[in-house]
Parts: sequence; structure tokens; C-alpha cells
Amino acid sequence: MGLIKLIILAALIWAALRFWRAMQQRSTETSSSQPPQPDAPVMVRCAQCQVHLPESRALRAGDQWYCCAEHRDEHDNR
Repeated sequence: MGLIKLIILAALIWAALRFWRAMQQRSTETSSSQPPQPDAPVMVRCAQCQVHLPESRALRAGDQWYCCAEHRDEHDNR
């Protein structure tokens, strides 16, 4: 009688391990199949007020970046 209980216990442990491994593999596949996040925009700092803003919205004068035309003009007049 003890041998049958041992075989049933071993079968249950084996089935549980297979189920656990299948779930681990499924979660790994799900996380790796997600599309990559878009890249963050390049940020630059205004030479006048030190505010960071995306490069696409900034104004460039030489090697300096500015958040608006007023700051560009003020910094150039110094």
C-alpha cells in the first residue's frame, strides 16, 4: 500500500513541475513579444534659463540651444 502512495505522490510532483515550467516559459514569451517602446526624444537645455526641452522644439544659435526667440535674443545681446 505504501508503494502505491509513493508512486502517486511522485506523479503529482512531476505533473506540478511540468505545469510550473510551462507557465514560466509562457510568461517569458509574453514579455519578450511586446513591441519596443519608442525612443525618448533628445533633450537640450536653454542657455538662458536652463530649462530642458525636446530638441525638436528648441531654437539653435551656433552651438547653444534656446527655448524661445526672446531668450536667444537676450543671450546674444550680452
